[in-house]
Amino acid sequence: MDWIVAHGDTDGICSAAIALAARKGSKVFFSHPSGLAEDLKQAEGNVVICDIALSSTFLQEVNDELERIVAGGGSIVYIDHHPLPRGFSKKGFPGKMVSTTQSCTSELTYLEFRDLVPADMSRVAIYGAIGDYMDNTYEIRRLLRNWEKRSLYLESGLLIQAIDAGGRDYEAKRRMVSFLASNRTPSSDEEIVEKAIAEAIAEEEMRKRIKEEVKVVGRVAYVLDLKWSMGKSAVYARAYGNTPVGIGAETRKGRIDMSIRSSSEQIDLNELLQEIAPKYNGSGGGHSMAAGARVPEGKFFEFLVDFNALVEENEKKRTVEY
Repeated sequence: MDWIVAHGDTDGICSAAIALAARKGSKVFFSHPSGLAEDLKQAEGNVVICDIALSSTFLQEVNDELERIVAGGGSIVYIDHHPLPRGFSKKGFPGKMVSTTQSCTSELTYLEFRDLVPADMSRVAIYGAIGDYMDNTYEIRRLLRNWEKRSLYLESGLLIQAIDAGGRDYEAKRRMVSFLASNRTPSSDEEIVEKAIAEAIAEEEMRKRIKEEVKVVGRVAYVLDLKWSMGKSAVYARAYGNTPVGIGAETRKGRIDMSIRSSSEQIDLNELLQEIAPKYNGSGGGHSMAAGARVPEGKFFEFLVDFNALVEENEKKRTVEY
């Protein structure tokens, strides 16, 4: 059986939908950088991987699984827009790699499979781009000319809110992938609309709660265990903590998982997290202004102090004096 392995956010779901429209009948599975190697042990046949960063910590394990799949007669198409690990070389990668940090994965997936899917699937690429704040690229602007822009922003908003409302309900996310792959709009699905409205109401309440509960360590603001979207929590923590960096964190099985957001182009979260997370037996990385990390539960506050020191050092280092 062919597989599509994707991240569970809007960009990952939209990428998976485009890939499924091109490779009908594939099994859709959701994963993440730290778990990709383990999850790939189940895969065989032709595999498309969408929107999952290659973690330097688990790079060899992932490569071993990809080589196993290829040795068994399968093929690999890896499509992603996260920065590649330090020192990584595409030479010798066991499959086709479509990688750039300048576009979202949904855009890249659409361009990779556009000859195999209806032209209308371009709007799914646009949903993913809006969801990942990468809707101002040349290609997405070009694709938007074929659509009523305001309508697509409504559709993407409904989809984004519904995905956030679903949390880690992967069966619901699989239904969304199949629904989008069938070239239907989010507004035409009652479940998506109901979830989106409920999430919008909840967001207003959580925004107020974060304003009251946010804590600050130097230049980093954070909230812990709100049982809500960690990405949104990070955004509001940064805003109400009046800091350049915000963290939404949650305790899971003896570790702290984090979504981290920055409003400063002086701070490269990907670089900082790749430097500091391994020191705490953790992992981290992503984009320069939006990233994630995972550390053991007992190391979280120590991690925060050292992470803040790096943020402050980075700000000073990149400050230009006139």
